[in-house]
Formats: sequence, C-alpha cells, structure tokens
Amino acid sequence: MFPNLGFLSKLSSRQQGFLLMVVAVFCSPTLDVMAKYLVQSQPVMQVVWARYTGQFILILCLFAPRLNKVVRTQFPRLQLARSAALFGATFFFYLSLRYLDQGQASAIFMVAPLLITVLAMLFLAEKIGIRRGVSVIGGFVGAIIIIQPHSDIFTPASLLPLAAASFYASYSILTRNLGGAENPHTTLFFTAGFGAVCTSLMLPFIWVAPAQVTDIILMASMSLFGGLGHYALILSLQNVEASETAPLNYLAVVFAMFWGLMVFAEIPSMATLGGAAIIIASGLYLWRREKIIKKA
Repeated sequence: MFPNLGFLSKLSSRQQGFLLMVVAVFCSPTLDVMAKYLVQSQPVMQVVWARYTGQFILILCLFAPRLNKVVRTQFPRLQLARSAALFGATFFFYLSLRYLDQGQASAIFMVAPLLITVLAMLFLAEKIGIRRGVSVIGGFVGAIIIIQPHSDIFTPASLLPLAAASFYASYSILTRNLGGAENPHTTLFFTAGFGAVCTSLMLPFIWVAPAQVTDIILMASMSLFGGLGHYALILSLQNVEASETAPLNYLAVVFAMFWGLMVFAEIPSMATLGGAAIIIASGLYLWRREKIIKKA
C-alpha cells in the first residue's frame, strides 16, 4: 500500500490500516480549524461548498479511468439519503464553529457513536442491554456538563454540534444498510457529489468574495484535506475492521483542542475537559461491550 516510502512499506497491512486511520482522524479537525477561520468572514454554506466541491473534483480526477463503474449504484435512494445526512452534519458542525471553541464543539459532537446505538435500537431492532444503556446515558451526561443548559454561560449554539451528531448518526445507520454490497469508491463519489451539487446551486445567491489570499488558500486546502481524509479512511477499512479502529476516532477531540489552542488561543474549560472525558469513556466502554457481544 505504501510503495517506495521507506519503513512504511515494511509495515503489515494491519499496521498500515491503523496508521491510515490516524491520518484520516487527523485530517478531520485540521479541516475544521480551516472552516472555523473561514466561517468568521464568509457564509457557512460557502465554506461547505469549498469543502465538498474541491473534494469532488479530486475524486473525479482520481477515479477518471473507471468513472463509469464508480457512478453505478444498486441503491440510488439510499446513497442520496446518506449523502444528505452527512451534508446536514457538515453544515451544522461548521455553523457551530462560528460560535463555539473548536474543542468544545468537537467534544459535544462525540456523542454521535452513542446516538448511533440509540438509532440502531429504534430502527434496526438491535438490543441495547443495561450496560450499553448506562454508557449511552453517561455520554449524554458528559454532553450536558459541557453545554451547561441551566447556567448563565449557556448558549443555544451549544446545541448545534448535537444536531450535527444526530445527522451523522443517521448517516451511519443508513451506511450500515448498504452493507458490503456497494463499492466504497461509489459511496465516496455520491457523498462528495451530493454536497458539491447542492452547494453549487446555492452559491450564486450566497457568494461573498474572499477578502484575503489566505481565505483562497484555506478553501483550496480544505479540498485537499477532505479528499485525503476520506481516501485514507477507505484504504484503512480495506485492511482493518471499523470496529477495531473505532477508539482512534476519539483522537479527533485531542487534535481539535490542539488546533484550537494553537490557532485561536482557545483554552478548554474544566467543564469541557470533564465532559469530554465522560463522553470518551462512555464511548470506549460502549465499543468494548459491542465487541464482547459480537464474540459471544
């Protein structure tokens, strides 16, 4: 998988899979810090356009030799539905970055795996059980600690990452319904294509010319990191099961707090740190319980 890259080519497929997942997880908050900078001066939907359109162009170039196969899907409605759900998650999360610290928004968003469990129970008839149920409740307690709904510092904007997490959980449930029947490249094509087409149709009505060269560079960079992150994810999942790499997703909170501190001088509050710790602990416990159940 890593030809001519020194020691990387000597790693086993499994090790490469884990490394690629770290790359994918790192790309996400890196993308977010660019979005946070841009949404302060540009319409959120315009930033979403930059994120999807550039990635879509990269995908078209990457898959050009076999594009006729990539665009074929057995489940067009399901592909559109899951793409719309991910689009909603992206929009609400970027909107939250206009008002919240990056680490705070990222920590609240991490209730998504817990929401996936709830939706799986409601729509896929999966049984939760007492222990998994407690972990879900614990995760929501962590989110409440961060949001602080009854305090003077509460802001309705704190609910935006929850909305994003809800859309992402819906996206994940819809993706499960695809199973392994669909080419992952087809799934990536529809995800990027849906966002690119929708935002391009809106663009003439919302466009605000970038005021600085920095803005243009960041918009182009979002395309690069978005494409790189998704492709690294696909390559990773070809070598390692998603259930094995799931704990690495929580590194996104660490990376988000790092970028928030380095770029915006954002220092996480004790409530954010404590709530994030509870959410991550709940998510990891839920992941472990699911692995035990699958082995049983």
